[in-house]
Amino acid sequence: MTAKKNEAVQNGSAKENVLQRVLQLPVVSSTCESLQRTYTSTKEAHPLMASVCEVYERGVQGASALAVRSMEPVVRRLEPQFAVANNLACRGLDHLEEKIPALQYPVDKLASELKDSISTPLQSAKSTIGNSMDKIM
Repeated sequence: MTAKKNEAVQNGSAKENVLQRVLQLPVVSSTCESLQRTYTSTKEAHPLMASVCEVYERGVQGASALAVRSMEPVVRRLEPQFAVANNLACRGLDHLEEKIPALQYPVDKLASELKDSISTPLQSAKSTIGNSMDKIM
């Protein structure tokens, strides 16, 4: 690692953030969007569920704010270590993206391709079994 890059990582000013990169992967972002749509439509369809969800959401927001405030000193102190871990995680993600091309496709496209790749052999097997049964009969 170059001295300049090493310094940037230790100062916490690394350009890449592994969490942001993961959330930007098409398979992850499309899954999150689908879950958000499902959550929203469920709340709209069921008023009782909506009221329970709103209470839960407010609780999570309050707990999150409290956690951020209480963890801030620890995060500041460990920032160089987080930067190094982030850098390593980004390199690992580079490797995963290279080895698993499916990460670059939205989940609906993957599901469609998976359905096609499964249904063709199933249709072939069904046809073979049907022909064999006809011969047996």
